[in-house]
Amino acid sequence: MECKATAKYVRLSPKKIQRYLNMVRGADVETAVAKLEVKKTPAAVVVKKLLNSAAAQGSGKLFVKTIFATPAPALKRMRPGPFGRACPYKRRSSHITVALSAMESNK
Repeated sequence: MECKATAKYVRLSPKKIQRYLNMVRGADVETAVAKLEVKKTPAAVVVKKLLNSAAAQGSGKLFVKTIFATPAPALKRMRPGPFGRACPYKRRSSHITVALSAMESNK
């Protein structure tokens, strides 16, 4: 059985979230949550909440089958630039998707 969860419009860039996704990819849920529990960054907190949400849908021993972050719409903003001009920049956001699958026991 596969359990899916998605967090949309997370106000963090996919590049910053990717570090924590790589850390938990392929691990079982208990180990992944324990790794993220140590980290106190906003990205780790969002990924941990998402893993717990997906794990609540399933039962038994689960592992992270797929987890990825895709870019969401960016907020376009301006900051003061040289000589009184305005310089544009983007506040990036992302969508995070996780799919958990049950571990198969060899009996």
